[in-house]
Amino acid sequence: MLAPARAARRGGIRLGGVRQEWLGVVCLLPALVVLLAVLAYPMIYSLWMSFQSYDMITPPVFTGFQNYLEVLKSDLFWNAVRVTVTFTIGAFVIEFLLGLGLALAIEREDVRFKGIFRVIFITPIVLTPVVVGLNWRVMLNRDFGIVNYLLSLVGIPPQGWTITPTLAMPSLIFVDVWHETAFVMLVLSAGLASLPAEPFEAARIDGASSWQSLWYVTLPLLRQLILVIGLWRSLGLIQGFDIAFTLTEGGPGRATQTLSLYDFGVMFSGYQVGQASAISYLIFLLCLIVALFLIRVMRLQIGDE
Repeated sequence: MLAPARAARRGGIRLGGVRQEWLGVVCLLPALVVLLAVLAYPMIYSLWMSFQSYDMITPPVFTGFQNYLEVLKSDLFWNAVRVTVTFTIGAFVIEFLLGLGLALAIEREDVRFKGIFRVIFITPIVLTPVVVGLNWRVMLNRDFGIVNYLLSLVGIPPQGWTITPTLAMPSLIFVDVWHETAFVMLVLSAGLASLPAEPFEAARIDGASSWQSLWYVTLPLLRQLILVIGLWRSLGLIQGFDIAFTLTEGGPGRATQTLSLYDFGVMFSGYQVGQASAISYLIFLLCLIVALFLIRVMRLQIGDE
């Protein structure tokens, strides 16, 4: 019985010739090697390519920051930034408000069959974004889509939801909201279920209304969870590609051309590998800025407690 303890004091128990403290490293090593091969190498290679002039025909030529300068001078790039910011803010605000409302409704004490409601509401998030985009593209079709058919029953003429510049962005936001609101609802629902009852009882005794309890008790208690949702969804929306590509392909014109779609076009339409790599790292930089800002806010919130 004393031998294992003496071995541990001398430097760790040996299991098959391997010290116990190194066993975790040995077990994780294959996964780390695969991770480096799948993630690290492509990122390093694409960073190197962002400093090259390469069109897949002529050999790469080192040009320094020329690709970044050309991208930042492009009006198409700044249009894509504007579209991405509009899409991100619009979709996130609606998803959060709807998700919060659904979570509050489901977590009421007098609501029965909560599990059934959760299953119904999470159905959209089970579908892949490509399937969602393609199905909604058919349903929003101006000539044979079911949405225009239903609107015609109440006297509303057919609308070009995905081919009209003023309607394409709202349609894209609507489809993303339809798909992703369930995620926000589930996270907030779990947060509401874990909140202590004492603050709400104290607020009720003090005569606080439902809106006052929501604003001064519920939301402050959920602030860290809200920041996590904001981090997760904002990064997903900034990088969003699947739904936008399958629903509108960035059109009409460039009304819904997000940064990811713009990057895709530069790469696979113009075959400008160097510029496409530079755009990818600019998107990465934008995501990093947003992530660092939200993490900073989160740490400040934790420090205040």
